[in-house]
Amino acid sequence: MKEVRTAQLDARLKKVASLVRPNAVFADIGCDHGHLAVELMRRGAIRGYACDINPGPLQSARRNIERAGFSTQIQTLLTNGLDGLEDNGLTDITIAGIGGEVITDILQRASFLKSPDIRLILQPQSRENILRTFLAENGFSIISEEVIRSGRYIYVVMAAEYTQEIRQLSVLEAYCGTLPSYKTPEAAEKLFRTAQLLKKTAIGLEHRGNSTQAQPLFQAAEEISTIIASFPREQKFCTQNP
Repeated sequence: MKEVRTAQLDARLKKVASLVRPNAVFADIGCDHGHLAVELMRRGAIRGYACDINPGPLQSARRNIERAGFSTQIQTLLTNGLDGLEDNGLTDITIAGIGGEVITDILQRASFLKSPDIRLILQPQSRENILRTFLAENGFSIISEEVIRSGRYIYVVMAAEYTQEIRQLSVLEAYCGTLPSYKTPEAAEKLFRTAQLLKKTAIGLEHRGNSTQAQPLFQAAEEISTIIASFPREQKFCTQNP
């Protein structure tokens, strides 16, 4: 049997790939080098679209897709987010490596995503709170959320589906999602860094005279510290040597 080569994916993109369902018709938004799209085909996708807003990365993706032998199954598209993809029969959409605010903007412009048949697999580089809030307030439920370490960095990878359930998140839920339930060193480190960010933001608000806005952030930071303290000793993040 011919050996199948794995695409050049780091730990975060391997996690993204694992959340795409079998027999998917996928769109990889911000495809960059195209390695994720290639890996999805190797994992059993039917066909897909590798999309980017910049011509340079798209040319690189096209070359890698051709080398892997998937030119007929993966179409490369120069497009802004999901623009123009509403009638392409998509089942699974990956957006990885960009900020949560940008991902939110992409999702807001694509009303066709409000379908129970579509799964969103999202890896925000920052501002996860904005993305979680958008999903909850627009009827999307996060069905999976995990913290992944890749090299020196910690990333959150989440999968969401449209369930029509609209929720208002607390500050803790917006900033932490379901991460408190994962008793891992990676979750502890992410939570610790989130608490530090909340404290810093709250102190800045207080200095500007916005004590009312600062108080919920201070409270959420304290709640996070309590959560971390409840982790098993061997799973706690060492705050002295982050």
